[in-house]
This record gives sequence, structure tokens and C-alpha cells, in this order.
Amino acid sequence: MIKMDSSVKTLSDLNTPKGSFLLGNLKDFKKKNKHRILEQWAKEHGEFFTIKLGPLKALISANLEFNNTVLKQRPDKFRRLSKINEVFIEMGFHTVFNAEGAHWKKQRKPVAEALSVKKVKGYYPIIHDKTKQLVSKIETYATKSDTVAIINDFIAFTIDVTTEIAFGYKLNTIHNKEDSFQNHLEHIFPMINERITAPIPMWRIFPSAKDRLLKKSLKAIEVIIYQFINDAKLRLTENPELKETPSNFLEALLVESEKEDTVFDEKTLYGNVIAMLLAGEDTTSNTLAWTLYYLAQHPEIVQKIREEANSYEGTVPENYDLIVDLKYTNAVIQEAIRLKPTTPMMFFQANEDITTSNLSVPKDTSIILLSSYAAMQDTYFSNAEEFDPNRWIKSECPYHQNHTPKAIKAFGGGSRLCPGMHLSMIEMTTAIASICKQFDINLAVNPEDVEENFAFTVYPENLNVQFKKATL
Repeated sequence: MIKMDSSVKTLSDLNTPKGSFLLGNLKDFKKKNKHRILEQWAKEHGEFFTIKLGPLKALISANLEFNNTVLKQRPDKFRRLSKINEVFIEMGFHTVFNAEGAHWKKQRKPVAEALSVKKVKGYYPIIHDKTKQLVSKIETYATKSDTVAIINDFIAFTIDVTTEIAFGYKLNTIHNKEDSFQNHLEHIFPMINERITAPIPMWRIFPSAKDRLLKKSLKAIEVIIYQFINDAKLRLTENPELKETPSNFLEALLVESEKEDTVFDEKTLYGNVIAMLLAGEDTTSNTLAWTLYYLAQHPEIVQKIREEANSYEGTVPENYDLIVDLKYTNAVIQEAIRLKPTTPMMFFQANEDITTSNLSVPKDTSIILLSSYAAMQDTYFSNAEEFDPNRWIKSECPYHQNHTPKAIKAFGGGSRLCPGMHLSMIEMTTAIASICKQFDINLAVNPEDVEENFAFTVYPENLNVQFKKATL
């Protein structure tokens, strides 16, 4: 432990926002915009403060230096909040997301390799085909002048992409073809959020209707995915060449499971496929929706994306290499991520007593990092509250006195940076360029009517848009 001078603070020295006698701040923490409430408290009480969630006391940090330290010193000195792992394991999810220590290290390399730049390049035909289907769906909206809750189409798009990349399962939910697998997946994320933040695990004592439905969905998903595992094993046996060039994420993990000293038993295979589906669907679809939220308010930015997209033929970029040239489109997405990150809070726990950033943190302290707070401060980004994609274009950077990309933690950081980040960025860049090339976008509601709803990730509530065929 690093020795600090007498200015070192302890948790008891920090402010705690006023709450109820028994529940503390739990009522506010249950609200859909809890992340913004915590950010407001950071402004009122300082970058370090504590909250009470019933009997639990948690440290809240909006301090970028401290937050970076936590991320860099995982998995040795910090780990994910133990309750997250508890909830995941109870649902049957043994994944690289909630694994710790040596078990995480053994999972990390093969999962990262299955989502490497080389592998994502091989997956691009799937992204291309699904984007064409998405554009085709939006064209029907434009023809009819429909008002659309676009988040649903982005969820369908990302589910279709991710399930095919994960295990070769071809869905077509973009065109409203009902699939029980997708319906079961939709129950999981809200319940993860609900259980992680619950002070008492009532679902174990008095299961509600939602708990019973979740149990049913988890069982159905398990049956489906284990069948995919068996099918993939058979393909690898009948086609040994697939072991050198696996055609999907599951096959790549199965190849890894045949190696000595592996942690990839069937439970871990199942868990990591589920983790990819959930992470790939929710964060990517929500970011696409938030990007459209800003584009609908900035037709001049849509026009700039369109001009950039006119560099390639056709509706959708035909190959992966064309995506590299879509620098302005990428910048627009980066700016949406900065202002509306889908993961504005990260939950951790200290593995040992540690002192850093002049704060003494005891072992097992629950820690919530406000990962989006710094991105909204002028200290790190000039005119921080403005939507300005130019700040991400190198030639424009001198215009911005402050520009600190390392303050953005939407994909985590340190050794546990999200392995699916590149895949997500390619999906989003392809989709946004293709949509803006073909359509003008308008908000069908007032901007202030679109609200943030935190359900483990943050999605836009009441985001309704209208599309109009662009004049090319």
C-alpha cells in the first residue's frame, strides 16, 4: 500500500447525500436516471462521496485519476462488484465479463482473438447483408412517412448481426419475423439491473411473475444454445479445416476448448456466447439510437456524412476496407458515445486495502465509477456540452483547446477493455453511413422529451423519428 501524507481522506470524511433513515439513498438509486442523479451529487458534494443503499455503503468516484487507477489495477487490486458475479452465476452465465483472476486471464485471450480485427474483417459480409436489410426496412418507413420508435429496429439489427457472428444462426427480426430466441433474450438485461441493485434478493424468497418469466426464458435459451454447441462440434469434426479458420465466434471458442489447461468447459462456452449476444445487442443498438437522436437535430451533419458516404458505390460499403475512409462518420459516433454513453457507471470492489488519489479505500469497499462525468467537463473537452464531431478529427483538434479521449470509458479500460469494441464500431459506422446516405432524419418529438433510462445500459426512451428519402 502506498503511504500518503496527512491529507489522505477516509470514507468517513466524505459527504453522503441526504436520504431516508432506513433505506438511505436507495429510492434515488432506483430511478431510471440514477446516473445523472449521481453526477449532480458529484457537483454538489465533490468528486468523491458515499451513498447508502439500505445497509450497504458505497464509494462514488467522479475523479478521472482514481477511476483510471481502478481500471488499470484490475484484476489484481480491484474486481467487479461481487454481486454482479453472483447474479450472473445464478443465471448460469460463466463469462469473461464476470470472471476474475486466473480464470479471467485464461478466457480473455481466446475471446479477444475471436473478436480481433482480422476476425471482424471476416465477419463483415454479415454486417453488410444485415445493414442492407436495415436500410430496406427504413425505406418502407420513408415511403409511408411513418413515425418510428427506431430503437426497436436497431435492436433487431444488432441481434441479427450478433447471433450470426456468434454461432451462425440466421435471424431476420429486422423484417419483423418473430423468433422465440430473440423474445427470450429481451427479458435478461432489465432483470440483471434489477437484481444487482436490489438490497434483498426477494426473487429467491417470493419469485414474482417477472422472475418466473426470466427462469423460463433462461431455460429456453440454454436449450437452444447447447444445441448450437453440439452442431458446431459436429461441423468441426466433419470439416477439420474449420479449426484453422473458424467461421464464427462459437467455433473459435470450441477450438480453444480442445487445448490443454483450458477453462472452456461447456458452461463457459455457453456463458461467453450469451455475454457476446447481450453486450453486442444492447450497447450497440443504444449507441446507434443516441447517434440518430443527435443527427435528427443536425441536418448539416447528416449532409457531411452523406458526402463522405458518396465515396463508395451502392447503399452499403461493399467491403471492410471502405470503412476506414469513413472518418467523419466515425467521429459522429465517437461524439454520441461521449455525450450519451450507454455504460455511464461501472461497479467494482477493492480486493485489498489501498490508498490512491489521496483517498484510503478499505478492502471489500463497493465502488461506483461515474465513467461519463469527466467527458462532460470543460477541463477535458472544450465546450463539453456541445455536440461537435469535429473535435474527433485530427485536422480540427487545434481548434479545441481541451481534448482528452482517455477520459472516455464507454468500453471500459485497462487490461479489461471490451474485446467487442472494434466489432461494435464497424457495425455502427456501416449502419450510420448507410442510413445518412439514403435518408434525411427528423425528430418526431421535442429533444427534451427523449429521456435516458438506465437498465444496466442506458437507452433512449420516447425516441421517435421520421425518415425522408434523400435527394442524391
